[in-house]
Amino acid sequence: MATFLLTWNPKAWPDADYAAAVAATAAGRPVTRRWGVGQRRSGISPGDRAFLVRVVRDRGIVGAGRFTGELYVEPHPDRPRAYADVEFDLLLPLADRLPPHLLKARVPGVAWDHLQASGIAVHPPHDAALEDLWATHA
Repeated sequence: MATFLLTWNPKAWPDADYAAAVAATAAGRPVTRRWGVGQRRSGISPGDRAFLVRVVRDRGIVGAGRFTGELYVEPHPDRPRAYADVEFDLLLPLADRLPPHLLKARVPGVAWDHLQASGIAVHPPHDAALEDLWATHA
């Protein structure tokens, strides 16, 4: 299975909605969301791993889950956009996020300071390092 990063600009998912999703996963209820995958048009399959990276402010990994289906493209006023459905099994409060300095130290194969869009693949062996770091952090 492949591993991908999904970026979250807090302007696109307001914090109030996020807090409800955090509470749901803390209670053992997964949260499913449609997520844009940037320029990616292939490569994501059901069961692939997804890590949610908050960008802009309060940066870091705040959640993880699995893709539940294939990519799909939907019309958009300026150009078609690709999406994938993700079932997040854990979303952390922002104060508990996995911060960039730890990510850069333990998973150096990813350009953590230059994530431009969602759908970024994390290749071996960095995917395993990220999974291990998340497991110990979460």
